[in-house]
This record gives sequence, structure tokens and C-alpha cells, in this order.
Amino acid sequence: MTLFHRWSRPILGLLVCAAIFAWPAREASAATSCTATMSPLNFGSVDLVAGGTFETSATLDYTCTNNDNDVAYTRVCFNLGNGSASQAAQPGGAFDPRLLSFGSNLMQVRFYQAGTALIWGSTSQVVSNAYDVRVGPIPRRSGGSNGVVTGQYTLRGVISSGQASLPAGTYTSSFTGNHTNVRSTPAATNAGNVPDDCAAATQGSDDFGFNVTATVMNSCQVTANTLNFGAVDGIASATAINAQSTINITCSSQTPYKVMLLPLNNNSSTGAGLMKGDTSGNTDTVPYQLYRNSGRTQVWGNVVDTNNTTGTGNGAAQQM
Repeated sequence: MTLFHRWSRPILGLLVCAAIFAWPAREASAATSCTATMSPLNFGSVDLVAGGTFETSATLDYTCTNNDNDVAYTRVCFNLGNGSASQAAQPGGAFDPRLLSFGSNLMQVRFYQAGTALIWGSTSQVVSNAYDVRVGPIPRRSGGSNGVVTGQYTLRGVISSGQASLPAGTYTSSFTGNHTNVRSTPAATNAGNVPDDCAAATQGSDDFGFNVTATVMNSCQVTANTLNFGAVDGIASATAINAQSTINITCSSQTPYKVMLLPLNNNSSTGAGLMKGDTSGNTDTVPYQLYRNSGRTQVWGNVVDTNNTTGTGNGAAQQM
């Protein structure tokens, strides 16, 4: 018994030492997670007949949290899909431009990364340039609280010109669910180990869903050529002197319109005007009558549904 007891202690010591040397070394990395929210992208009311482009912006706010005892660095990638309207109209496509819908009507819109000409896309989709940013240093966990870094970025939305044929209405698309997500690369404890792109960004599944809205107004634009009777050698006879001009009206598609004419120098509701001389002190006037047809049988005045001209817009110029 004495002999057995003497050798048991060194054997135990050897076992303890073996356990110590077999313990794995601590990996030099930090654990982070990132979340984000996006404000609505609302164009408000747009007049497509007026032409030009329309711009607005939305704000991305993100937060990255470090729950490790080392400072952390990571590359965060914000992926933006094609949206519900694009997906319904062109499954798997319509990234540039994306689409907003009002019934079966589709409006084209582009989403840019702020201050650039880059379309904001997704690493897993047709347009691959997601917005990415290196975040760090994120403070280490301390006193029971995680370290936090926040940031902000702008999404720029542009409605393209040349869409006057779209009818008035509210056009929308939803970017929720798998149409947005946040991915980040494995966290590192120094900036030099952070990847330069999103290829390794696989961590996280948070989304930053938002809605896009644009309301197309009922609108019209009117242009007219000068009605010129030319040179007239007196008006001694009763023979009428005829002249004609054109009025062009462009209204948004499906917009009903009425065109009424009211001579300002006598406010005649029946289109009977007076021309005045342009010489100082000349009080003479020359009467004229406006008509809606070449046969001069339908006067063109200012009485609704009586002597006005009506039509429905199609987004293109219509000649009266």
C-alpha cells in the first residue's frame, strides 16, 4: 500500500500537465452583428407632362454591435433587390430601371448610391454593386454592455423623363422580405484584415424594408401659335377675312380636358373679341370672331359644355 501511494502523485501531475497543454489557444477574432432601417422613399406628386426628371432620397441608418472583449472591424454590405412591382412584372429582372406600379401601369425609377452614378444593387442579383462600408473600430464589450457604432447613408431615387403617357395615380413598390438584407464579413481585431469587398459577407440576415411611392398628377400643357390676319387694306366691304391658327394641348394619359377661349379686352364668353390699334391715342377697334371649325359655324367661347372644345389626354401633344 505504501508503494502504490508513493507513485500515484506523479501520475496525477502528468495528467494535469497533459490537460493544460492540450487546451486550444483562444482565437483572435471578435463577434459583431449589424442591423439597419431605411426611411420611405416618397417622390410626392409628380407632373410627368412637364418633363424632366424627379428626385428624392431615403435614409439608411445602421447599427453594428460588438459583444466580444476585443475591438472589432468588419465590412457591412447592404443589398437592395428589385422590389415587389419589378418582381411581379419581370421576375428576376428590372433592376435598372426598377419599376413602380399602379394597376397594370409601370413607372421606371432608378436607385443610386448617394453622390455616385452607381445603381444600388445586390451581391446575389443582376446588378451586383451593393452598398458596402468598413465599420470599425467597434468598441469592445465593457462593464456588461456591448460596444456600438452607428452610421447613415443616403439612397437617391430618380424618376426618368419621357413617361408622360402614364395615367394619373399612385405608383408604389415594396422592398421588404428578401428584397433587402444586411450581410457582414467575419469580424477582425484589426483594420488590415477586413476584406475590400462583399464576397465574404455571409453573416446576418437582417432586412431594412421600405416602401417607394410616387403620385402622378392630372396635368396639361397648352401652346398656341399666333392668330395672324396678315396685312389688310382696309375693311370696306362685308367680305370676311379669314385666318387660322393651331392650339396644342398635352395632357397626362386618360385626363379629360376642356379648352375655353375668352378674349381679355372684352371678356366675351362667345369668342367675340376686339383688336385695338397699337398707335398711341388710337381708339379704333376691329371686331373678330373665334370658331372651332374651318367652316366657321361653331363659335369657340368660354361656356362650359356649350362652345368649348373637349378631349382626353394621351401623354402626347394633340392639335386643336
